[in-house]
Amino acid sequence: MAEREGTTGKSETAKREEEVLAFWRENKTFERSLEKDAPKGEFVFYDGPPFATGLPHHGSLLSSIIKDVIPRYKTMRGYRVRRRWGWDTHGLPIETLVEKELGLKTKKDIETLGVDKFNAKAREMVMKFVDEWEKYVERIGRWVDFKNSYKTMDNTYIGSVWWALKEIYSKGLLYEGRKVLMYCPHCETPLAKAEIAMDNTYQDVTEEAVTVKFELVDHPGTYFLAWTTTPWTLPGNIGLAVGGEIEYVKARIVPHASITDRTGTHHVTETTYIYIAKDILEKCDRAYPGGPYIYGNEFGLVIEEEIKGEKLIGLKYRPLFDVPALKSDNSYKVWPANFVTTSEGTGIVHIAPMYGEDDFTLGVNYQLPTAQLLNANGTYNDLAPEFLRDIYLRDANKDIKRDLQERGLLFARENHTHSYPHCYRCGTPLIYNAVPSWFINIQKVKARMLEENEKVNWVPEHLKHGRFKNIVESAPDWTISRNRFWASPLPIWKSKEGKVMVIGSLRELKEKVKKSGNCYFTMRHGEAENNLEGILSSAVPGEYGLTKEGEETAQKEAEKLKGQNINLIFVSPVRRAQETARIVAEALGIPAHNVITDERVREQGMGVFEKGLIQEHWKMYTTSADQYELKPKGGESAMDAKRRMGDFLYDLESEYSDQNILIVSHGGPIWSLKAAARGASPIEMQKMHEKEYPPKGVIEELIFAPIPVNANYELDLHRPYTDSIVLLDDEGREYERIKEVVDCWVESGCMPFAEYHYPFENKEEFERRFPGDFIAEYIAQTRTWFYYLHAIGIILFDKLTFRNVVTTGTIVAADGSKMSKSKGNYTDPLELIAQYGSDALRLYLMSSPVMQAEDLRFRDEDVRDAH
Repeated sequence: MAEREGTTGKSETAKREEEVLAFWRENKTFERSLEKDAPKGEFVFYDGPPFATGLPHHGSLLSSIIKDVIPRYKTMRGYRVRRRWGWDTHGLPIETLVEKELGLKTKKDIETLGVDKFNAKAREMVMKFVDEWEKYVERIGRWVDFKNSYKTMDNTYIGSVWWALKEIYSKGLLYEGRKVLMYCPHCETPLAKAEIAMDNTYQDVTEEAVTVKFELVDHPGTYFLAWTTTPWTLPGNIGLAVGGEIEYVKARIVPHASITDRTGTHHVTETTYIYIAKDILEKCDRAYPGGPYIYGNEFGLVIEEEIKGEKLIGLKYRPLFDVPALKSDNSYKVWPANFVTTSEGTGIVHIAPMYGEDDFTLGVNYQLPTAQLLNANGTYNDLAPEFLRDIYLRDANKDIKRDLQERGLLFARENHTHSYPHCYRCGTPLIYNAVPSWFINIQKVKARMLEENEKVNWVPEHLKHGRFKNIVESAPDWTISRNRFWASPLPIWKSKEGKVMVIGSLRELKEKVKKSGNCYFTMRHGEAENNLEGILSSAVPGEYGLTKEGEETAQKEAEKLKGQNINLIFVSPVRRAQETARIVAEALGIPAHNVITDERVREQGMGVFEKGLIQEHWKMYTTSADQYELKPKGGESAMDAKRRMGDFLYDLESEYSDQNILIVSHGGPIWSLKAAARGASPIEMQKMHEKEYPPKGVIEELIFAPIPVNANYELDLHRPYTDSIVLLDDEGREYERIKEVVDCWVESGCMPFAEYHYPFENKEEFERRFPGDFIAEYIAQTRTWFYYLHAIGIILFDKLTFRNVVTTGTIVAADGSKMSKSKGNYTDPLELIAQYGSDALRLYLMSSPVMQAEDLRFRDEDVRDAH
């Protein structure tokens, strides 16, 4: 029985555990465990990074517990176990949070706001719960390196993902195609099947299905009956499919018979003939005396003929709607298909190639038109019938049914309950939609994936030749492009002619980027009078000129430039820079009109420190980061200087071409200019200050190529910054980046090497530690993270990615429902730990059926019993 809670609300058990945690922190016990002798070498653990989109619950803590238990055990057995934390920071989970935070409803809203602002908000929000996660993870006793965590939004991580995609492309396994994919009209992007198959994204829905009449061209009054649960696809109908070996009947509906459906009874006043599968009629006879649709005179019809489906092939029928874009010689005919069954419907399948996988394949085989009738947001476009244009597809169901009813083409309607996929983040019902996408060819590597899976130790064992093997065997090609914003941009550029260029590194990007042809040189002014006295001066024009030595240095440096054919000099308006530029211009014979004063390259504003001593100014910085961000009152920070110097540099690049340009400025601004040219981060800029601060009077070449940078001129490989980069091939053709971003599961699959910025850094360390010895996650990751890790490992390195995998079940609330903070159907883990301690929680979970990949109904009283 648990100890009574004290005045602090914590049990004695919890207090003792907190004392242990404090001891570990104070003595750096975890760090020391990594430093101790490891006679058995390294045990390699890969930690699947979580999304920091909310607070941890028992399900997310379960994986952290097993990820602590095994590495601790292996450490005690004489291994070294590196445990680096990581964060999944991209994808729809974050975008959905940002949309809610900013009150955005549609993709168009995001574009109106600006992709830069949207992604900036995502970057801000993505780490919102970091501190809370660290608190929870530490409290359950897990040892992990939080301080050295990697993030999938880091430029280094994205760089490795780009390298991987370039490698996959080089192997001939990355291609662009159009296929019918699960598509979210709200998010306006396709999704991979694996994303939809996890976490209960299928929901039972009841919708009204309809049976529609398609009139034969050569036999007026005779109709094929086809059934569909998605009336919105009917405007896209372009064919009907039958089974060649299925028996069909041609039946005559007796005049004056009654046709009954859920909407009432309708009287037949003209002789009507219908085609329907014989099995369907027999099933109706057994299930419903008189059938579900037709009553009177037994079925209210007379069977005129029994006929094999193969005899119906090629018959033409009249289109339901007038859609010019769908008309062709092959349109509106009956085709054979092996996917037609008589398990439901009528045995005749309505074919809309753009909105069904089997339909699309049939359309390709028989060269049917492929006109898209939907906009990206699921509304009908101008190719659709006029009465549907700009209407959302599900809202259009009622209009379509009403139109068919009025024209006598709606044979029956009835409610139908079935399981239907929904977007795993926004909850919108998905559609099947033929959209262009980029794919990784899984079919070509599937045999190797199955072969290497034989080397993996699965826990529980049955997953190896059961679920996981089945997933691999049935896997389609992997659709990796997303029409979204906050993710690694696809490193794919296209020319107007359709040629493709895939970029695998920042270095390659710089080599291929369209450049002005300008060459840039920088020169800090020569020694000035205020330099000798240690006085700060940023006033324009200022009272301090060059010293004699400063003039001589400028003259000597100018001599070095005589072979560089300098065309233009841009100079600060401050006196000491002006004097330096004048000396250089005269030495090089540059006319006065080519010496241009530009206010943006002035000295960094000193504000209240103007004419003060340098050492007084430096006292305002208590950390190295302050030097970058802080500004004196009335003055500027290094960041401010970097922004204006970056603006200046990129303006030169766009306004001039094939010029040799000298920039005469000051120490701080030139340091900032170099940082802007490289897209340096604050940390990188600090290192540059230590090693590369420009000396007085010295001319240096500035190596520069336009790269994706944000408003602070920091390298940022996200949209929209990569979107503006234009590349050139060897023949001078221009390439623009496609707008799609990468499926975040690609990033997850790249984790083992991307955390190292492989192959650009840490190459030997990664190769020594690959493949990993141990990974663990819950059962749904069998078709996601585990699968994608395995696929990427085979494609890039031709071997398995992990040797051992522990798969847990799913923890649900005590009533069997999904754990939800909004429902309040579980106790906060910290509250439970305060009562019984984290060891009790760990013991309960580790000894439960959840460790055999079975679901667990979490009950607080079971933690009490474990205690």
